[in-house]
Amino acid sequence: MSSEPDDLAEEQPTPEERPEVSAGRSRLGIFLLALAALLILALAAAWFSRERIADNLIASELEKRGIPASYRIESIGPREQVLTKLVVGDPKRPDFTAERIVVSIRPRFGFPEIGLVRLVKPRIYGSYLKGKLSFGALDPLIFTDSEEPFQLPNMDLSVEDGRGLIESDLGTVGVKLDGRGNLRGGFAGQVAAVSNDAMIGGCTGDKVTLFGKLSVAREKPRFKGPLRLAGVTCPDLGLRLADAVIGADVTGDAALDGAEGSIDLQTGAVQAADYAMRAGSGTGRFSWRKERLTVRYDLNGKAISTPQLRVPDVKLAGRLRGFDGLSRIDLESDVSGTVEALGQPVQRAIADLARAGDGNLLGPLADKAGSALRREARGGTFKVSLVARRTPDGDSLVVPGAVLRGRSGQPLVSLSRLQVRAGQGAPQILAGGFQTGGPDLPRISGTVRRIDGGGFSANMAMAEYAVGDSRLAMPGMDVVQRGGRLDFTGEMRLSGAIPGGRADNLVLPVSGDWRIGSEIAVWRSCTPVSFDRLKLSDLAISKRSISLCPPSGGAIVRSGPSGLKVAAGIPSLDLAGALGQTPIRVASGPLGFAWPGNLAARHVDVTLGPARSASTFRLSDLSARLGSDIAGSFGGAEVKLDAVPLDLSEVSGRWRYANGVLTLSRAALRVSDREQVDRFEPLVARDATLRLVDNRIVAEALLREQTSDREVLRAEIRHNLATGVGDADLLVSNLVFDRQLQPDTLTHLALGVIANARGAVRGSGRIDWNETDLTSTGRFSTDSLDFAAAFGPVTGASGTIEFTDLLGLVTAPNQTLRVASINPGIEVNDGRVTYALLPGNVLQVKGARWPFMDGTLRLRPVDIEIGTDHSVRYVLVINGIDAARFVQHLEMGNLAATGTFDGRLPLIFDKDGGRIERGRLTSREPGGNLSYVGELTYEDLSPMGNFAFDALRSIDFRQMGIQLDGPLDGEIITRVAFEGISQGEAASSNFVTKRIAKLPIVFRLNIRAPFIQLVTSMRSLYDPEYILDPRVLGIAGTADAPATRPKSNVQPSESDKTP
Repeated sequence: MSSEPDDLAEEQPTPEERPEVSAGRSRLGIFLLALAALLILALAAAWFSRERIADNLIASELEKRGIPASYRIESIGPREQVLTKLVVGDPKRPDFTAERIVVSIRPRFGFPEIGLVRLVKPRIYGSYLKGKLSFGALDPLIFTDSEEPFQLPNMDLSVEDGRGLIESDLGTVGVKLDGRGNLRGGFAGQVAAVSNDAMIGGCTGDKVTLFGKLSVAREKPRFKGPLRLAGVTCPDLGLRLADAVIGADVTGDAALDGAEGSIDLQTGAVQAADYAMRAGSGTGRFSWRKERLTVRYDLNGKAISTPQLRVPDVKLAGRLRGFDGLSRIDLESDVSGTVEALGQPVQRAIADLARAGDGNLLGPLADKAGSALRREARGGTFKVSLVARRTPDGDSLVVPGAVLRGRSGQPLVSLSRLQVRAGQGAPQILAGGFQTGGPDLPRISGTVRRIDGGGFSANMAMAEYAVGDSRLAMPGMDVVQRGGRLDFTGEMRLSGAIPGGRADNLVLPVSGDWRIGSEIAVWRSCTPVSFDRLKLSDLAISKRSISLCPPSGGAIVRSGPSGLKVAAGIPSLDLAGALGQTPIRVASGPLGFAWPGNLAARHVDVTLGPARSASTFRLSDLSARLGSDIAGSFGGAEVKLDAVPLDLSEVSGRWRYANGVLTLSRAALRVSDREQVDRFEPLVARDATLRLVDNRIVAEALLREQTSDREVLRAEIRHNLATGVGDADLLVSNLVFDRQLQPDTLTHLALGVIANARGAVRGSGRIDWNETDLTSTGRFSTDSLDFAAAFGPVTGASGTIEFTDLLGLVTAPNQTLRVASINPGIEVNDGRVTYALLPGNVLQVKGARWPFMDGTLRLRPVDIEIGTDHSVRYVLVINGIDAARFVQHLEMGNLAATGTFDGRLPLIFDKDGGRIERGRLTSREPGGNLSYVGELTYEDLSPMGNFAFDALRSIDFRQMGIQLDGPLDGEIITRVAFEGISQGEAASSNFVTKRIAKLPIVFRLNIRAPFIQLVTSMRSLYDPEYILDPRVLGIAGTADAPATRPKSNVQPSESDKTP
């Protein structure tokens, strides 16, 4: 017989020699039973063969027992009987064979006695399937109905090259036996077994071998030798054992109904999912009697790695007891060891928690706990006492005590009186307590108890855990498990950074339930969430409480197989605090939201700043779709920034919030002046946009005049909500004035100042503001603008106006406007006006100047309060105009004049209209001449009349004065006075005129006529189409009832008969 089991493996029968059998699951001890059965079989065969051979009745005995067999009798003698080629069972698939059986007979007085029985190359084949052992045709011989205790036969047996093959649920086992001696005492031999496909409980053994010594003493068989496993793989458990050697020393009872012994265990590396051990060792003693197993063991593990801890060594010592064929098992064990460090998964989880908490209170708390736990774990120790039981009703685990101590010696985690039961369904905790602590670690404690009706109740609490200004506490949490449902209620308090801000003493009640295999539901009733202070970015909200309510019959938070769902309603909001240094108040009507789903809010009011100077944001209606991003619509919004005297109203559009960015699009709005007396008419916009990122607003809108829909300006707005600082760029690219759009449609201040405008304006403006100040500037230009003013039509106005306060309509000093022409009745050209707009809507005209009839026309400085009914006094100063040019300019072909005139025309405009008050023109010395160069043809004048007109056809004057008084839209009283009159060269001279010329004549003429008609009356006598009525222009009076031209008292150049 070979001394190594590898030789046995080469010589063992192959599986093809017997039909293939299916593998099943059973206990590992069956392997030992199969080995014992082989020995029993050999001994029993020898025992029964003794009598058969002795009686020379082999054939009849086999036939009697119904055992098919064939053999050859080589010799039968008084001292030796020899059988060869024994085959039991089907010759094609035998159950037992022997090449040679030699039975020695010892003659004795009476009956002979069997001496030594030699089995040469015996071969036995059996099976152990579904818990039943069978050797085929040998079963009637082996398994009798005898109730007598088993006893080894008192015979000498020699087995030479005995072999066997057992097919079982554990795999195929090959056995080899060599030995010699009395079976009740003195037998000694060697046994070996090997299996290449052993399977136990879903685990596969790689090359399992057994080799050792088999002996019998005092009728007790004994095996001593190692069981080796090259490897074990358990796919379902994720377990892999590299190698193992189990040294066994087992002694069976005489009746083979029990055994006792010791084992010595050595293993290589073990890997089970995330658990690993480099090596293991141990010793144990066991006994098996009356279906009761008792094991005492001492086990050691080296270099153990778990997700929780890295343990350089661990010890397990205790006792295992089995009853009723191992249907009941009791295990008592003490586990102890040292800790090298935290497991990598735990360290990664702590690091991940710290990273996830970066920027909020969990970050520093996790950092502190992680650092403390890593520090305490190095060199720590643990000790666990446990009692486990398995019964037909289920399993249970009792942990009287367990503690993990840090390197400081203080307990980090401890368990006491923990009881767990596992039957059908999930394991249940019946009772127990736990506590955590240690230097710089959270202190958490809790207890668990069983409650009536099944289930358990647990309560736990965490003392305040703090680092810096971050704090977390759980004053209490109660958990009740009953009938597959877990209910919990408690409270959490936290202070510290939160995403985007900070919370101080945030009190968060927690309540809900979880149905095992179903969903978890949190907050099934209205829940108040309170805080002392909540800060989000630069928004700080003072102490408040908000009530969150679930939908009817539901919960605020639900999570289950269908995913996470959140739905809540807030009856109203009333929050107060500060945005930066600015007071803020948020109030609303009902608000509801669902995730995923929609958000809806009504009557949201946001007030920024002190009450006396607050900026307000009001939303009548807000809705949104909540999903991967948040988007919806809004309407009825109003925005009033106190620093900016413009209000936004009727704001509506679409909005979206994603990746920290709030976007408004397709927005419609109305911009209006907030002043009590509007300086600007409202403008509207559509397709406006806005982006809010990091408390910064960027908006853009194209503003239009609402009636004509004419583009007025493009506004680009930027505002920092945190600091209250912002600015706006205003661009006017080409604002056209025509019949559809007039200045008074943009500002009522233009009423009575400018009308019938034609032309275009371009320019830009900028508004800057902060929490206390606002500035606005602008620069606008026109190349040519025609319009009607109070004192006449203006054409070709051009220039640039620079505003130092655009919103207040205040300009820099000395603005200049060039005027191609102005016609207050007499057209003047190429003028220049110097002006400024002052605070309070005051137009300060510093002066205007035109070249006029070889002289000048000037407007004296005047301040005009725009948009009021205060009277305005204009003073036009005429200096050095030439009378001849004046008559020529009026195209009065029948008049001729000479002389130079100076004067002033005070024009007063008030709520009653415009008027001239004490206007005067005076000729310069030495005077001039006024002559009529037409023909006098009035037939019904008397000869004396014709004589007078002829005599006055041309007069010279030393001084001529013209005084004008009266309303511009009524009759002007013009007083003309001539002094130092004499006939001119073109007049007829006679005796009378010569005599009159020697007299000191003063000639006074009073004329009543409308102002425009007065200036043009001479031409209108012979050109009735020449008329300008300012009421038609909408500047003075109304155009509905133009003044009737009064009957002229001046002779026209050509006259018909007059009745």
